[in-house]
Amino acid sequence: MSMTKLGFYNGLKEIGGTFVVVETDTARCMFDFGFANADIIDNKVSCAPGDMAYYYVNLGILTPMDGIYDDNTAHKLGLKSFSEDTKKNFFIISHMHIDHMGGLGMLDPDVPVYMSMDSLKLYRAIARCGEAEVREHANCIGVDYEDSFTVGDITVKVVQIDHDVAGACGFIITTADGSICYTGDYRFHGFHRDITEKFARTCHGVDVMITEGVTASFEDIDMLSLEEPEDMGNSEEVVEEYMKDKIRSESGLIVINNYNRNVERIHRLISVCENEGRTLVLEPIQAEYIKAFYPEDKISVYIQNIDECSFAISPDWKMVTRKDILDNPSGYVLQQDYKHIYELIDLKDVLSLYVHMDGGPLGDYDPSYKKLHDFMEQLNINYEHKGTGGHSRPYYLRYMIDNIAPGTLIPLHSFRPEQVMSDKAGCRILPEYGDIYTMQEGKLSKR
Repeated sequence: MSMTKLGFYNGLKEIGGTFVVVETDTARCMFDFGFANADIIDNKVSCAPGDMAYYYVNLGILTPMDGIYDDNTAHKLGLKSFSEDTKKNFFIISHMHIDHMGGLGMLDPDVPVYMSMDSLKLYRAIARCGEAEVREHANCIGVDYEDSFTVGDITVKVVQIDHDVAGACGFIITTADGSICYTGDYRFHGFHRDITEKFARTCHGVDVMITEGVTASFEDIDMLSLEEPEDMGNSEEVVEEYMKDKIRSESGLIVINNYNRNVERIHRLISVCENEGRTLVLEPIQAEYIKAFYPEDKISVYIQNIDECSFAISPDWKMVTRKDILDNPSGYVLQQDYKHIYELIDLKDVLSLYVHMDGGPLGDYDPSYKKLHDFMEQLNINYEHKGTGGHSRPYYLRYMIDNIAPGTLIPLHSFRPEQVMSDKAGCRILPEYGDIYTMQEGKLSKR
């Protein structure tokens, strides 16, 4: 008798590296494929690109699994390679954050990888800009929201969700033995709460719900007793209004350090700046991401580091020089990645405000975070932090589970997944690394 197996291998009790396998007699559906144990990565250590998957598996950053690596890597790891495995192996990727997709360039090039059409658009732009790890994975398939596809005896529906990156989605995975919802990462405080609400309605009543639990990681929470917050905190709308105020009140240049894959925020900020009499000037990579999704936008680009570009610059972009900004600082807002921060040495005399807006380095777990603050202090630059984060506050984690009301709840992608709960779920499972469950008639039992 056939049955579905559900295996949990990585990213269970940390934020990053989720790797779950839904396996039937004919197919193996895997999600996601980013980096676990990412703090161990040191970019000062070099290795040949072809060896990176082997090293990363040994370090626990990637997962050892049959049927996903090339012959050379798989054989060194004692695994079946993609070409040798008789299963129909494929991946589904929820969104374009490195902890969910960073390993794509280390898969065998022929492994099918499914994602939303918008995620594929962003991934191809990431690759054009030289920001894909190791190499661009060629065999990626874009799927429209609400559409489904079938591999072997596994059917997957792509369901849009709101997160701080273009293209985010979750999935409903269906086999003969039941249905599984995987949320990916999500929020209710973005520009599109309605999309996240619709996700819950679409997934209502699934047999198994696998959810992220990032915001339950950091302090003690009694999730069942939480009441709805009076406001959404730093929502995207709040950040946008903050920028309008700063554009009006600051007399000189404003520099923002944003997360550049959150393209809708920048798309909207282009119009905000224009309406307030300023021009938003983008770094070329950010401009390329905007062009991919909003080709109608009037884009201005800072040319100071333009020689670093690995892609063709659009002839439609307006070029802005350092001299342009020095001559008219109140006429501009400059978007700038942390790696180009030394440019501020030349701009500091006209710089009114630096806004850290969800760009890197994100927090004090990153050694560069202190360096950023030391730099600001050394140059006496006015610094403020104003961002949103991409993850729902704890009440809204429960709200999502309550509305989906799954037969079984499985929280992961959290330092404290045991804090994620709902009395609307039939039961809850907290898997350990390597646990495998069988599913029959929608119910899970441990092997």
